[in-house]
Amino acid sequence: MSDTTILTTLHTHFATAEWPRFDGITTQQHQCVLDLYIAPQITWLTGHFPQQPVVAGVVQTHWAGELAKFLFAVGDEFIRIDNLKFQQVILPQQQLQLTLDYSETDAHSAIKFRYSQGDIMYSEGKLIFHRLLTPAQ
Repeated sequence: MSDTTILTTLHTHFATAEWPRFDGITTQQHQCVLDLYIAPQITWLTGHFPQQPVVAGVVQTHWAGELAKFLFAVGDEFIRIDNLKFQQVILPQQQLQLTLDYSETDAHSAIKFRYSQGDIMYSEGKLIFHRLLTPAQ
C-alpha cells in the first residue's frame, strides 16, 4: 500500500477530535514516521491543564498504541510499556513527528515510539504486545 493510500485511510479512520491531524507519512518495512499537527480543538486538551493545555502522557501512549495496531500486525493484547520517558510537554499548535519502529520475537511484538521535532525529543517508549500468530502457526 502506498504512503498516500495509508494517509488517506488514516484521515478516514482517525477523523475525530480525539486525534491529531496527520499531515504526512513515510513508511519503510518496519518503520512508520507520521507528521502530526496538534490542533487546539483536540478533546484530550480540555482540562489538562486549564492554564496551559498539554497532551498528557497517557494520550501520547494511547495514540502510539492505536496507530501501531492499525499500521502493523502487533496484536490487540497489550502487555506492558518499557523505557517510558517524557522529556518535553506537547502543546497545542505544535507540529511534530511520531516515529513507530516495529520488531518481533517468538512470543511478542513491540513498537518503539518517539515523538520529536528535529533534535527535540518529547517522549519515547516501547509498547509490548502478545504476538499475533497466523493460522498456519
